[in-house]
Amino acid sequence: MEALVTLLYLLIALLIVWKRKAFALPGLPPFAAPLLLTIKFLAGMALAWIYKEYYTDRSTADMYKLFDDSRFMYEALYDAPADFLRMVTGLDQNAPYFDHYYFKMNNWYRPYDVEYGVYNDTRTLIRLNALVRVFSFGIYGVHILIWCLFSLLGLTMMYKTFYRFLNDRPYLLAFSVFLIPSVLCWSSGVLKEGVVMLLMGIFISALFRWSLVAFRWKYPLMIVFAILGFYLLKIYILFALIPGSLALVVSRISSFRRVRFIFLISLFVIGMIGFNIQYLIPSINLLEVIAFKQQAILRLAYYTDSGSALATNPLEPDLFSFVRNLPEALFNAAFRPSIIDAHNLLQWFSAIENAFILICFVLAIGLYQPQTDPVKRAAGWFCVSFIFVLFAMMGLSTPILGTLVRFRMPALPFLFIAFLLFSDIPRLIALKNEIFNNGK
Repeated sequence: MEALVTLLYLLIALLIVWKRKAFALPGLPPFAAPLLLTIKFLAGMALAWIYKEYYTDRSTADMYKLFDDSRFMYEALYDAPADFLRMVTGLDQNAPYFDHYYFKMNNWYRPYDVEYGVYNDTRTLIRLNALVRVFSFGIYGVHILIWCLFSLLGLTMMYKTFYRFLNDRPYLLAFSVFLIPSVLCWSSGVLKEGVVMLLMGIFISALFRWSLVAFRWKYPLMIVFAILGFYLLKIYILFALIPGSLALVVSRISSFRRVRFIFLISLFVIGMIGFNIQYLIPSINLLEVIAFKQQAILRLAYYTDSGSALATNPLEPDLFSFVRNLPEALFNAAFRPSIIDAHNLLQWFSAIENAFILICFVLAIGLYQPQTDPVKRAAGWFCVSFIFVLFAMMGLSTPILGTLVRFRMPALPFLFIAFLLFSDIPRLIALKNEIFNNGK
């Protein structure tokens, strides 16, 4: 029965993706979006199977633990509908009355959490799963499908945003956005990443259309919605987007003159403000937030007996400690786990992908071509800015390889898009043809 219900929902979803303009992919065949949804759904099911086989404790398996916890919140819908509505909307305000629901869960109160004034994103996913249960009947495959739709819509918006710059390379762009293994895998599971990719698509689409095309009232509303979502789920994504977003707006105002200088200055100024914001707003200390995040993840490694923790220097909430650890952090975020680090199926999966990223990185250096179009140059530097900030933050705060692979994932589409914008692709194609023709 579960399989039949899941198949029915899948057919409905495929029809929606086929018919709705929001999922249309310019430059690709009409069947591209339904095909991508099918691939993502199969990837999500495969990931669920891997977690079921290799991570047998569902209370600690990320793919299942928040879904399982949501059952206790969902059951209140029948016994006490008012309680359900207050919990699922967040209007419970953590009142002690609701603890008789929360104490049944394994992840509402977690022993390794560190309180540093940032919203608890785990609770947001429990609430979202509880809401989806209203029409999923608790069938896990339906949840996977919903998350696939979330991420496919967000990735489609990203594809359309950058298609205006890469409309001569739609298939390479589609691969960069949809089919990078980490993106395909982690954005298709019942995890935060699927919703994050939806928020990314909304934010990027609205920002670029507002900055480069024309103002419409819906664009600031879309950006505000995305900002609220990032706050509830992964606020560090918002931090990583700020320098590039500011520089893109300033570049537009300056008619895209001195784009590289504007982006570098934006990175420097926003970085200095971020690292010293506690002197302006005493309640916010970004250095402490990142350092405490590292401590929380180290606690997670201890409580879950993680086998992929890195031997890293503990961060101190001061600028010198961050600068000292930055080069290693960037390397870890970009290229680890490596083949040497891999010890299980998921690590080998990531290691092979990272080897491919390293090859592409070397090729991009060898094939570097300055971008003559100033608007395309601004789009490329936006990607570089986001990649640098996210890799730095994740490399500094996330000393567990398995977690680092997931947390850095939102930057990967931008990494490959930057490769496309700043590389001589025709030269690469000619080189490939020459090698294969000589081989014959």
